[in-house]
Amino acid sequence: MSYRIRARNRADEEVRKVALGRLVKAMQAVSAPAEEQAEGVHQARKRFKELRALLRLVRTPLGKRFAQENRRIRDVGRDLAELRDVTAMLESWDALAEHYGQPFSAGPMQQVRQRLQARADNAMTGGEAGDTAARIPQVIAELERTVGEVEGWSLSGKGFGLFAEGLARTYGDGRAELDLVRRDPSDEQLHEWRKRVKDLWYQTRLLMDAWPAVLRTQCKLLKRLADALGDDHDLAMMQQLMNQEPELFGSEETRGQLQRYLRVRREQLQGDALALGGRVYAESPKALVKRWQRYWTIARREASEAD
Repeated sequence: MSYRIRARNRADEEVRKVALGRLVKAMQAVSAPAEEQAEGVHQARKRFKELRALLRLVRTPLGKRFAQENRRIRDVGRDLAELRDVTAMLESWDALAEHYGQPFSAGPMQQVRQRLQARADNAMTGGEAGDTAARIPQVIAELERTVGEVEGWSLSGKGFGLFAEGLARTYGDGRAELDLVRRDPSDEQLHEWRKRVKDLWYQTRLLMDAWPAVLRTQCKLLKRLADALGDDHDLAMMQQLMNQEPELFGSEETRGQLQRYLRVRREQLQGDALALGGRVYAESPKALVKRWQRYWTIARREASEAD
């Protein structure tokens, strides 16, 4: 079950099919054996984000149902967040070490890495893992409840009209968040922009059938932008952890060195994100939706002629 809405088929049926596919994949992921639990949680949370982006794409046609379904999937994702956050910290450290190379092979830095590994191992065998495992049955029950309701979703609208308002809102919100980041590049504001960028990335993947050759390039830009903002957010979380638990990061000298690496790397990532954002959000929401709608109309006609 791919994450793609097919132009040749009825739009409402395609939306339900994609939603069911994400729910099934999420349930499979959270049902992974204990030794694969961390990766299973990671994959499930990706499916939740994909599903919420789909919901936002059809927010208006769903009506009151949108708030209910969006809140349910959001809360289920939060139930699994703790374990993923702990393991993600170690991944963020490794990415930083790969970027800087030699300085991170020094003894004090290796000791920091060992402490972060022990923290992750403890999460896998201790509190976070146990808490997550205890929540899994409830998570699956909520997902099964949603599966049972998807066929009943009433989606008013036809063809691309089902998506136009949601796409315009997602794109416009991302554009507005970019303007706010330019004025206030705080951790919180960057994180809000990242969420809207990821929504647009997912929705571009969903609507790829409109013109794959063009929208695939758009997807690549959005992926690069989301990755830059995601890496920056991970480093912000590392900075926050260093402030809360400085003993994890060694001596004052080691922490000072790491602070400088974090500052320089974050400046690079934010610079890259702003440059990419200027390109991704270069046109108005109205212009983007009209352009994609024309692509969709052509794709529908070509599919009909091929049949």
